[in-house]
Amino acid sequence: MKTFRSFALCFLSLFVLSLTSCEDSLLTPDDSNALFTDLANATGDGTKISASSLPTAITVYINTNFPGKSITKAEKYLTKFEITLADLTKLEFSLSGVFIEVSGSGKGGNKVSDDPIAALPQIILDYISKNYPGVTIVKAEKSADKYEVKLSNRVRLDFSLTGQLLRVRTW
Repeated sequence: MKTFRSFALCFLSLFVLSLTSCEDSLLTPDDSNALFTDLANATGDGTKISASSLPTAITVYINTNFPGKSITKAEKYLTKFEITLADLTKLEFSLSGVFIEVSGSGKGGNKVSDDPIAALPQIILDYISKNYPGVTIVKAEKSADKYEVKLSNRVRLDFSLTGQLLRVRTW
């Protein structure tokens, strides 16, 4: 009985392997290359683009919230743009130009820039300065339903889009 089970399991494994290794004849070589390029673009390095080819909404946002800061790198991914400014502030935007996130400065390792706060509503900035004096913002992110702010003391604050504190935790 054990021999039959082993044989059946081996046969079934070979059968499944043969099905999964078949080439998909519906994809042309160009299609499969595009598919692999898109997958790499989604998870790996983005495609470098010029700052002048960014959507207007992004350049307006940067000029308004980070005046005088030049764009040193712009990359387009499958679902977003990643922008690096001269002071190493990193910004993320949706493909339609909606702000998603601001983070990291290589200067000192912990501080974003003096301007990530430009992406946050004043009510959130007031709360942080009152309740966490002397603590810097490491990362600020806006999602569809909240703001997430990480502080240099490893505290993470979640706020509603109207600026009401939702949750405090560590990261």
